[in-house]
Amino acid sequence: MDRFLLLVILCVGLAVLRAVAIVLIASVVLGLVVSFITRPKQTLVFLGTLTLSALTVAQPIACIVAMTTFGIAVVLARRRRNRSSERYLNAPH
Repeated sequence: MDRFLLLVILCVGLAVLRAVAIVLIASVVLGLVVSFITRPKQTLVFLGTLTLSALTVAQPIACIVAMTTFGIAVVLARRRRNRSSERYLNAPH
């Protein structure tokens, strides 16, 4: 009887723990939705930083490759944008 009672108590405790975890996850998701509606730029920066830090901890080489690729893409996009705007600004009359 003691073992059965212990098993029931453990099951109830795990059920409560699971319910608390679900409520915590739901509140975090709701907070992200609200923050994305009120401050989208800061929320995206936060999520990007969170993803980058997780990637850095999990796979450092993949993080280095991803950041290098992203940096090259940004530089190329800026050069392309500057060249296209120069064409319109320096047009002959």
